[in-house]
Amino acid sequence: MERLVVENTFDVPVTDEARAAWNRSLNPCLEAYGARWTRSYLSKDRKRMICEFEAPDAESIRTALRNASLRYDRVWVAEVYGPEVPGHPEPERRTV
Repeated sequence: MERLVVENTFDVPVTDEARAAWNRSLNPCLEAYGARWTRSYLSKDRKRMICEFEAPDAESIRTALRNASLRYDRVWVAEVYGPEVPGHPEPERRTV
């Protein structure tokens, strides 16, 4: 399974109702393509959202989004990086 990121931008702030409808449309399509939603980040102004998924490949997510009639800006494969991931050391801390 790959970790995928979906980027979205909105002309007007997205509402909770719109996000709920988005999820209702997408969930059956994700299941059909062997994918699952992991988490989302919504900007404070509610005009940008990044969603994280696990899926066999990026095309699975693109197809699920298209089948759910949902638009997106881009989909890309990501690598998790952070101190909690083995083999990824913490950034060096510098003192000034």
